[in-house]
Amino acid sequence: MSTSSRRKAKKSVITFSLVVEAQEMIVTYQPNWMPDTGHFEFRSPHEPPRRIPISETGYRSYFAPMDEVTAADSPQDYAREVVLASLRSHQNARNDRQLPLF
Repeated sequence: MSTSSRRKAKKSVITFSLVVEAQEMIVTYQPNWMPDTGHFEFRSPHEPPRRIPISETGYRSYFAPMDEVTAADSPQDYAREVVLASLRSHQNARNDRQLPLF
């Protein structure tokens, strides 16, 4: 692949809206940000940024193996799964810290 072809492929960016737990996020996805790695940015649509399900600050960067992204139905579906997995992980961590009442 020539240098100009790599640059062109690297610059293909997809931006879409994603709603999880009734909260909107703007997601920017760049396939092959690095070799075999895609890059997702999850952002709050508000100014100033507000909390989103995947970040208290309203911004989250996430690197994903391209084979996982392409195995998903779409980048949008992959991004949704990333957010849901993060929420499940966060919920499990909270449950592990909570002491039983009885």
